[in-house]
Amino acid sequence: MTDAVRDFEHRRIWSVTPRLFCAATELVADAVRLDHGPVDHVIGVANGGIVPALDIAAALGAKFRTVRAQHNRSDAPYQQATGDVQLDLGSLTQCHITGLVLIIDDICGSGATLRRVRSGLEQALAPGTHILTATLCLNTGATAAPDYSVWTVSDWVAFPWEKQPAETHRELLPTPTEVSRHA
Repeated sequence: MTDAVRDFEHRRIWSVTPRLFCAATELVADAVRLDHGPVDHVIGVANGGIVPALDIAAALGAKFRTVRAQHNRSDAPYQQATGDVQLDLGSLTQCHITGLVLIIDDICGSGATLRRVRSGLEQALAPGTHILTATLCLNTGATAAPDYSVWTVSDWVAFPWEKQPAETHRELLPTPTEVSRHA
């Protein structure tokens, strides 16, 4: 369990358009490439991290892989963190993964999912493998930040690939111009 509490102002649902999404994934790929050079593997955390991980892996010319991490009980907005993250590494436990690995998720709400995925992967990867993390959004209540994030938020975020909540007050996230580096 975690003491992290996701911050929700309950003022809006932040919306990410496909254009904003593309700008954000391009910024993440460029920042990681600039800071670390070639990336060998991009791992998307299912479900929310799959779409951004696919884009970022393509931009970096890296192998795409997935892990499944279940944290939220449903897709309903404004859920608090439970700290109980169920992890399924799938076939990654049988792969020989070395080099630079970038873990991607859509949002870091409390930090629990990224912590759990990172610790699970560290046990499955070859010695000397370097792990980085990146998310499109970072909630202000997170107790641990990814290495890279694009937007810092304190309300629910609706991504283009998700079922859109019925919430009436929506605002677009601002056009991203830079990536925050937290490492």
